[in-house]
Amino acid sequence: MLLGVDIGYSRSRPSTGLCLIDPAAAVPLRSVHVRASETLRAAHALLEGARLVGVGIDGPLRPDLRRLRAGRECERRLTRAPFHLRCRPGSVTAPVGQRLHAEATRIARALARAHPAALRVEAFPTAFLRTLLPEHRPGRVARGDKSQVYWTCCVRDGALARLVAWLFPRRAAAIVSALAELRQRDERAAAVCALTARAAVRGEDTRVGVTADGCVSLAPRRFLADWARRAL
Repeated sequence: MLLGVDIGYSRSRPSTGLCLIDPAAAVPLRSVHVRASETLRAAHALLEGARLVGVGIDGPLRPDLRRLRAGRECERRLTRAPFHLRCRPGSVTAPVGQRLHAEATRIARALARAHPAALRVEAFPTAFLRTLLPEHRPGRVARGDKSQVYWTCCVRDGALARLVAWLFPRRAAAIVSALAELRQRDERAAAVCALTARAAVRGEDTRVGVTADGCVSLAPRRFLADWARRAL
């Protein structure tokens, strides 16, 4: 089973998305949208006691799950051209970045205790989706709209379907159909996190950054658009 977690930190409203992909199940994709305080219970309910193979978490993480204060190489790489106008990350040094980092680390530590054999990767859904798309399509997109616009483009032009067909060849049609039905933005992001985990489990994810302070995982290099492949 592959789990994706799009980290939110609100205790008063749903802000965290979770998505479970189980290619062996009759319903291969399930997702929920919950408050931060409900994240671990929701993950437990989705897994139903099954073995977790990999988890992708959208939030700043060190490999050793220690807290950090300094900026990271992966952030610096994705802040520079040609990524800066397309999928610029927030900084872990900013107050919002520290809140996301704290919550991502809390969830990652809990999942590591419960599923010590599961592979854990840091996902970045906005960059994952944008690097699948051509250099100039779509054009400039407002920061708050990027993930939704990129998702729509990847679904419409078949980029997501092609990737899923390679990641899950036996269940591709069912998983693609389930992805197309997702409407909630945090659940969509969580689904991308789960796809990131699948690529990492196969040893085919594209790592950005240095291991010491944490890498962001993107899609397999063969699926990256030419502009992104050249830049990485």
